[in-house]
Amino acid sequence: MPSKSALACLLWSLLLVSCSAKAEPVPGLVDPPSREGWAPDAAWPGFTLIAPLQSKRVYLVDMAGDEVHSWLTESKPGVATYLTPRGTLLKCQRSIDHPIFQDAGGHGGGIQELDWNGDVLWNFRWDSEDGLSHHDIEEMPNGNVLLIAWDRTTREVALAAGRDPELLEGQEWWAGAVYEIRPTPPEGGDVVWSWHAMDHLIQDRDAQLSGYGDPAEHPERIDINGDRDPDPPDEEEEAAQQEEMTALGYAGGDDDAAPADAPEDGQEDAEENEGEEDPEDAARKARVKHADWLHTNAIDYNPALDQIVLSVRRYDEVWILDHGITTEEAAGPAGDLRYRWGNPFAYGMGVWEERKLLGQHHVQWIEDGLLGAGNLILFNNGARPREWSSADEWWAPRTADGRYPRDPGEPWGPEQLEWSYSAPEPEDFSSSFISGVQRLPNGNTLICSGSQGWVFEVTPAGETVWDWKNPYIGDPDEQEDDMERFPNALFRATRYGTDDPGIRALRAKGAPIPDDPGTGPATNQYVEPEEEPNEEIEED
Repeated sequence: MPSKSALACLLWSLLLVSCSAKAEPVPGLVDPPSREGWAPDAAWPGFTLIAPLQSKRVYLVDMAGDEVHSWLTESKPGVATYLTPRGTLLKCQRSIDHPIFQDAGGHGGGIQELDWNGDVLWNFRWDSEDGLSHHDIEEMPNGNVLLIAWDRTTREVALAAGRDPELLEGQEWWAGAVYEIRPTPPEGGDVVWSWHAMDHLIQDRDAQLSGYGDPAEHPERIDINGDRDPDPPDEEEEAAQQEEMTALGYAGGDDDAAPADAPEDGQEDAEENEGEEDPEDAARKARVKHADWLHTNAIDYNPALDQIVLSVRRYDEVWILDHGITTEEAAGPAGDLRYRWGNPFAYGMGVWEERKLLGQHHVQWIEDGLLGAGNLILFNNGARPREWSSADEWWAPRTADGRYPRDPGEPWGPEQLEWSYSAPEPEDFSSSFISGVQRLPNGNTLICSGSQGWVFEVTPAGETVWDWKNPYIGDPDEQEDDMERFPNALFRATRYGTDDPGIRALRAKGAPIPDDPGTGPATNQYVEPEEEPNEEIEED
């Protein structure tokens, strides 16, 4: 009898075959991009940017995985990091020991732009008791920055808006929002646009607008209970998930934790109470239990369409918003979802077990000039019962003016993917949290399996042509227990070509970036690194 892995691989292969079958074109819709003429058989050379979750240092590495440049920053990532065309580093900062949000996965609190030598050019904080930035940012062509944030409110507000009490055990409610910030270096920025998910619930429409009680009748609205899991994890599974996120460096933890050789004052008391949770911590966790409603973990902007796409993990969906409207319009019907995909069950049009996305991360539009330009691509993490990951790509059927039609009574398309990659033995490639994906200029796809600290490159045919595991870790003294489990975890990895504007700008500033990134071995597997010295940044 075939093994579970073999059956899973066979099913996924059949899916890929069905993905290649093209549906008949619908009048008025833009044709999906052609996939003809792309047959790369080697890795695409460049420099890869990584920000290990357990480290304050960000690295740029060549094709052999050797460091060519790095930045020592003030905090561990919180969490996305980008190289800008200016040759600067744009990094989400992590707020240390936040009184409200410290245990939330992907918590941030601010943004910094650093010059090549580590000088801070811009410092921006979105870090208060009213809300916190988290996970991801997106720099727009006009220089503004989009960020995703939690808007903190109360259990009572959520219940009044229609939240099922069974889905909200704590006393808080963290609603999702998007803010556009105009930087004002060296400090701060101005909010010039915003969108708030709570403005678009189906439960709170005016009584005179009939039909707004049924999510399936108006899927452009958000069912406040659309994240319902018919088979929710039990308390033991939830505790295991939280433990894994903390161990990854993705939630909890204190950047200023005492080292292992801390003074022995109170050691006997600590040993006596070992295993017991601090009452204050326990009270905080109870207060915020299930407060993170959407857990949006990625944002991307399409300037040609003037649209924003979000990865909404709790809903197993991606949502597209119209950015070409005012903040006031974004609070009304014009700010309703333009498109959503991955889990029609969330709006009453599908079956939970048949959802296509499973805790996904890093959604983005594939840029012009690349294989699949205009398609959406993401890292599909996997969840019960499919405990393995994939990189998935699809075309969202739309018109030239950026509308996404659908048949009455039917969910948004497509029914099938354009392209997907999973490992020959699916369970070998699996990261239930974090992770990312990038389409490269030669048609290959760079994949970061975050919890595994594994970055590899595959061709459109699924052949692995570059394979590397991150050897860079943080200071073992800071989180010695967690470091044993996920010492080299990564949120994402991004490849930049030798002629990328950011790489050229780094060289022009004086960074010793070589002209040739090398080729690296086809497989460059993880080698246990030598212990690195403890690096700290002096605080004012």
